[in-house]
Amino acid sequence: MTGGDVILPGQIRTRAQIHAVFGGSPQRGIAPSIEKRSVVLFSDAEEAATLGYQDGWLTEEDNQGPIYEYTGAGANGDQTFVGARGSGNRAVLRHSQQGRMLHLFVREGKIAGSYTKTHRYVGMFTLDEELPFVPRQGLDARGKKRTTIVFRLRPYGQFDRSQTDTLTPALSTTAEFVPRAVTIDMLQSAAVTKGTFVAPDLRNADTSAMLAAAAKGELVQVGKVHAPEFPRAASAATTVRQKKALLIESYAAHLESKGHTVGSFQIKIAGKTSTLRTDLFDATDHVLYEAQGASDRDSVRTALGRLLDYRRYVRQRDHQHCPGTVVLLPGRPDRDIEALLKDHDISLAYRTKNGDFGRSL
Repeated sequence: MTGGDVILPGQIRTRAQIHAVFGGSPQRGIAPSIEKRSVVLFSDAEEAATLGYQDGWLTEEDNQGPIYEYTGAGANGDQTFVGARGSGNRAVLRHSQQGRMLHLFVREGKIAGSYTKTHRYVGMFTLDEELPFVPRQGLDARGKKRTTIVFRLRPYGQFDRSQTDTLTPALSTTAEFVPRAVTIDMLQSAAVTKGTFVAPDLRNADTSAMLAAAAKGELVQVGKVHAPEFPRAASAATTVRQKKALLIESYAAHLESKGHTVGSFQIKIAGKTSTLRTDLFDATDHVLYEAQGASDRDSVRTALGRLLDYRRYVRQRDHQHCPGTVVLLPGRPDRDIEALLKDHDISLAYRTKNGDFGRSL
């Protein structure tokens, strides 16, 4: 094991040697470096096990190739992108905008006769463009439930893929109700919106005006927020994701104003390493919602397919039957699409022109 100014995938180095090449903090799990234009990620299976999570390769690949799941920084409480606590996670999320590459290292062992840890270089990575991260329920260092940020990393160039780095498949299929957190799309849209997009507390805001502004990719001005601000050029696809995120948050607030308990379901399938997470679940009425940011036929087809998949697994202690299913849209679709949903016993909720919500059963 030698030093040098180049580290290749599969090679093993100490933190000091890694720091000399890629910069960043010599101690933190996420180590950004302005000088080296890098963000170094360290994954340690022993430390992860103490918090009940696992980083690693998904066994399920898509048409873009492999994905490595990496859990963000923060040992206690909900993980965040905000403030000093969220600086490491924010650096990962913004690495592309800041012209940095992600470099992933996995804990390998220790130098013989010492306490110095060694780490194997997996390679360079970037975040998945379509779904850069997902929120996931887990435990913190004090054993309390919290929301973690799980980044979805795509290898960039040559990389080392060891079988020991592969996630363990679920032994059984489980579906767990989790409290409402900032949605995947809400957090994602914060990173890709033109100007500055903020995830607002929609319960005390003019949501119709926010949706109109988001549809144009404009700045959403509110006083209270629970997501960070990130600049980047918006595209048509990200505008749709914005609308979906705001729609989910607004409808959840609408249900909560009626005294309903809302959240989502985290689903693990036996033999699979990936984790599914539904958009919205009304635990009071036992109803599962899938939202879309547009009301066209393809968007509704996507929502329909997901609901048919998810509802097979969603159950509650007092409701051991399939939940009611609803497609949530930013506007009412045409009659033929409504008929399609009705044929599959799926209801429709939609934003009306005056900003309220309508239902079609």
